[in-house]
Amino acid sequence: KKISLAIITKMTLTQVSTWFANARRRLKKENKMTWAPR
Repeated sequence: KKISLAIITKMTLTQVSTWFANARRRLKKENKMTWAPR
């Protein structure tokens, strides 16, 4: 169970980081919202 949990967590972390990367790219394209500090 620990192994499967680690795999699920890793996948989730990857998805989250990917989502944030996409969101950042989207913000750069639109430049309407500037909630990101960088």
